[in-house]
Amino acid sequence: MSVTLKEIAKIANVNISTVSRALNDSPLITQETKDKILAIAQEMNYFPNSLARGLVSHKSETLGLILPKIFFLQGPFFSEVLRGIEQVSVENGYNILIASDTGKDRDKNFPFNLTRAKRIDGMLIINEQQRISNLIALKKERFPFVFINRYIKDQDINCVASNNVQGGKIATEHLIEKGHKRIGIITGSFEMAASHERFEGYRNALKEKELVFDKSLMQEGMFEQGIETGTDCAMKLLEHEEPPTAIFAFSDEIAIGAMQAVKNKGLKIPDDIAIIGYDNIEYSAHLTPPLTTISQDPFTIGYESCQMLIDELCDRKPAKNHLQIPVKLVVRDSCGTE
Repeated sequence: MSVTLKEIAKIANVNISTVSRALNDSPLITQETKDKILAIAQEMNYFPNSLARGLVSHKSETLGLILPKIFFLQGPFFSEVLRGIEQVSVENGYNILIASDTGKDRDKNFPFNLTRAKRIDGMLIINEQQRISNLIALKKERFPFVFINRYIKDQDINCVASNNVQGGKIATEHLIEKGHKRIGIITGSFEMAASHERFEGYRNALKEKELVFDKSLMQEGMFEQGIETGTDCAMKLLEHEEPPTAIFAFSDEIAIGAMQAVKNKGLKIPDDIAIIGYDNIEYSAHLTPPLTTISQDPFTIGYESCQMLIDELCDRKPAKNHLQIPVKLVVRDSCGTE
């Protein structure tokens, strides 16, 4: 049986309202009374009933983590995003409800079925599509939300994202500095915003160095197919009449596939061709050769997204409602060390 405020009040010989004030750290009672009640509550293993409290406050004390598909949680990047979200939510007393669009007719109102039923207080949205179909509806709903790892140019929309344009530019500049002029790229699907942004950075770097963009050196892959798509796309680049001397893969898993294709062709990395990846996943440092890559900070993306949402829920205006988290180049051996 759970302990009630009435039972604590009886032992402390105070009113129930006094117990409530003590547990909520109210300044309306003395510190001595507060300490006495908190000690009794701790001794009785009291835990607050969040459901009952929600009926009074009209808050669920729950944040919704909204996904287009559940597979978005797979992989080391999003596990770190989740770790950042969890740390902030625990620090601020919020639970996390993970909800995914199943595509079924009964879910046609997703995620508004959660907001209108008051099951969550705010939404953390992971949607990396270039085109977000329900963006206008989200704004009209006037429900607090933050986009995670998706930069939205609309200044009215809260978002925290990695700076993909910067990352694409840094990766390409590194290859150019190594003397490469024919730089092949293996992108993710162009339905994904990250592909557009990293491609923009690639084009910017070429333009600044007065290098011509050659569309024949571009292969569109699929982020979710990782190694497989990297191998297939790299083989096509290597069979080009004038193959590239370097490949920029838009993820480390795609880069691993590209490395496999290079080895299958009997070529050496970086002597015959340089390869750079993106993400700095844990095992990229343990490849042969170790992979040069762009490092993101997924923990900070998750942390800042959740903090931004909670600030809004608590009527604290965030310092910025558009955050781009910087990336950095991690130099290893796959592009040469000289």
